[in-house]
Amino acid sequence: DQITLSDKIDGKADGYLQAGFVRLATRRFAKDSNQGQWFEFYVYDMGAPRNAFSVYSSQKRDGVTQQDFTEFAYSTENALFFAYGRLYIEIISAVEDPSLVKGLIAMAEGFIRHQPADSAELPELKFLPSENMDRGSISLISKNGFGYDKFDNIITATYKFDGRKMLAFISIRETEENANALALGYDDTLSEFVGKERLRSEKAHIPGLVIADVFGEYEMFFTKDNIIAGIHSAPDKDLGEELAVKLYEKISKPGK
Repeated sequence: DQITLSDKIDGKADGYLQAGFVRLATRRFAKDSNQGQWFEFYVYDMGAPRNAFSVYSSQKRDGVTQQDFTEFAYSTENALFFAYGRLYIEIISAVEDPSLVKGLIAMAEGFIRHQPADSAELPELKFLPSENMDRGSISLISKNGFGYDKFDNIITATYKFDGRKMLAFISIRETEENANALALGYDDTLSEFVGKERLRSEKAHIPGLVIADVFGEYEMFFTKDNIIAGIHSAPDKDLGEELAVKLYEKISKPGK
């Protein structure tokens, strides 16, 4: 019988299919001495590096361990996950044993050596400030960003300041007009939740910067050429503005 993607991954196929899923290849390995100690290697062909990264970042959860054998990889107590070129890969063991992770990484490294691939296509990363960034938090929101159905293709990263976190985001649109229209639409969506009152900036001298109080957290965004960018859910207005300034400066002069 033919097995569908939904059958193989317990009905969780929608996110993969929407991200451009092409095919899945799997193989199970087991120890000769103990058939109960097995692991399964899942290779998802997502059609393009950006699609693979989209699935990788959407599947990622808190409390994982970053790995450095490739640019985007992490492990749990019984599994290894990474994006590599157009492929999203999961290696999942039947038992939870941190000592097994080294073996899973060795297998992943062997796979990479024999499988050349293009790097993920994430030009947005050059516009994100590196200071205070949790690089392991970089994610791609493929659709419905921040509750707005037209806000898609957004790269985000978490920044940490003295125990407080906030999210910087950036989205490259086709044209400057597209970016401006998206900003207006997102502003209208915020108005549905918190009204049309907007706050004045005390620190950030950014042309067109919008700041909204969203139930005690601060949403701020701006456009620059064909880019819309900003800060999501800042716990402190001043802190959010400081990061917004760094983001604006980086977008204005990405090489510095």
